[in-house]
Amino acid sequence: MKTLLSMVLVAAGLGPWPMPAFGAERKVAEVECKPAQQKLVYDCMITVKGRKSGSPIADAEFTVGADMPSMPGAHNVRPVPAEPHRMPGMYRARLQLEMTGEWALKLDFTKPNRDRVIKKLHFGGMAGQDASKSGMSHGGTGKTMGHGDHQGKTSP
Repeated sequence: MKTLLSMVLVAAGLGPWPMPAFGAERKVAEVECKPAQQKLVYDCMITVKGRKSGSPIADAEFTVGADMPSMPGAHNVRPVPAEPHRMPGMYRARLQLEMTGEWALKLDFTKPNRDRVIKKLHFGGMAGQDASKSGMSHGGTGKTMGHGDHQGKTSP
């Protein structure tokens, strides 16, 4: 019986989705992306906090990837590491997208514990559209990002 229980516990920990350790607080993230100088390149600022405590999570290690929910598997961005930025709980990442539209950003954490946060954002050509109605997970709010003239300005 002990062997069966051990096998079940081990198998549960090997699932396909990153899961937080027992007792570890889940994360929430606010993401704001602005167009960089290159076409379809965005600089993203990410604020990471504990879901319950609201405290900034410093020294986190995670990657940021993206795919288009409207075209699963057709357009996805290779994950890039997020870098700490100025204050505890703040990180940055630069994304090279393939086209404008709605993208699901996947924040995959390895430290301080395994977790995944998904944020849906609109990039370019969506000025004035309310991204907060796009069904984001983990209770966050999204931002509408305009690509503008590709010179670092957002659309009006």
